[in-house]
Amino acid sequence: MMNSERLKRLPPYLFVEIDRLRESCIRSGKTVLDLGIGDPDIGAPAGLALSLASGVGDHSYDRYPPGRGLPVLIEAIRAWAGERHGVDLESEEVLITIGSKEAIGHLPLAVVDRGDVVFIPDPGYPVYLSSAVFAEAECVRFPLLEERRYWPDFSAFEVRSLERAKLIYLNYPNNPTAATADAGSFSEAVRFCAAHGITCANDAAYCEITFEDPAIPLFPIAREAAIPYIEFFSFSKTFCITGWRIGFAVGSPDVISALAKIKDNIDSGVFGAIQRAIADALENSYDEYVSRTRSVFRQRRDILASHLERAGLSFTQPEATFYFWIRTPGGMDSIAFCRLLIEELGIVATPGVGFGPHGEGYFRLSLTTATEVVEEAGRRLESVHDILNRT
Repeated sequence: MMNSERLKRLPPYLFVEIDRLRESCIRSGKTVLDLGIGDPDIGAPAGLALSLASGVGDHSYDRYPPGRGLPVLIEAIRAWAGERHGVDLESEEVLITIGSKEAIGHLPLAVVDRGDVVFIPDPGYPVYLSSAVFAEAECVRFPLLEERRYWPDFSAFEVRSLERAKLIYLNYPNNPTAATADAGSFSEAVRFCAAHGITCANDAAYCEITFEDPAIPLFPIAREAAIPYIEFFSFSKTFCITGWRIGFAVGSPDVISALAKIKDNIDSGVFGAIQRAIADALENSYDEYVSRTRSVFRQRRDILASHLERAGLSFTQPEATFYFWIRTPGGMDSIAFCRLLIEELGIVATPGVGFGPHGEGYFRLSLTTATEVVEEAGRRLESVHDILNRT
């Protein structure tokens, strides 16, 4: 089989064994509780689905949409930024994207050259690494440690890497750790990037899935500092419509323009009826829809947390996202522990090492399956120490 050198540079897919065991359990008739993937099961709010259905009959949307997005949606996002964050964005600071994953994956093609350094978090969303590999950049991981509340130690970055660095990926609220960042933290990141001429990118896909305090975005702070930056947002997560593939980016005009040029040559935008429906939601039902999403995941978070406590597992209560980041018992290898969860308890979890070397010793559980499934998985987990003692 022919593979490009780019593909050969990607790390091996570490979940193959977990996927094989899951399929084996299903074929054997065993009930499998899948808390592995972060794909919300709630579905689109009824009003949003109706809005999309009405737009499908509008034949003006059967043609290509504007490259940067429908003006009506860009204006709705500008209004959202003003009302929520007190920022008066210009239209050239907004770009509609095919979900946030696509835009994250294309960003290095727009802002780095072969051999430039891209800093990526470890543990971190695997697309940060693959996007840099496809741009033929050098990937330098920076650790996110529990004792630092999963925030980078910028003083530990090597001078040799800093001299060639062009881009850093941040991700708050964070996947997989569920950590959040405050304004002071983002200000520190902005000063670091300004000092070294680095474009700052924050993946804010989970910015609206918070349970106590609202999430602080990067863009008001980075914009005020006038550094090159971009921040990615995902309607997929906010409205639980991952299959619709729609998100947006806010950033400095030069970075937005560069990414828009890449997209002009690769894709043709998001179906106009979807963009129109999202604009309607932002203008008329945003608080209602966001409250619905938070309520469901808050209930599931509290249910699973109570079972994890009874199971004696070590974790920090998530303040955002729909993930739990949990220590493996006794520092057990994360893939081995996830294998045990499938074989003994019928629970699919994600091994931490799949997010990078510093994810070893942890595993991730997702709240994106039915509440009764989350509860049953929690009950099964209460017996995990008995199983470990037996095996």
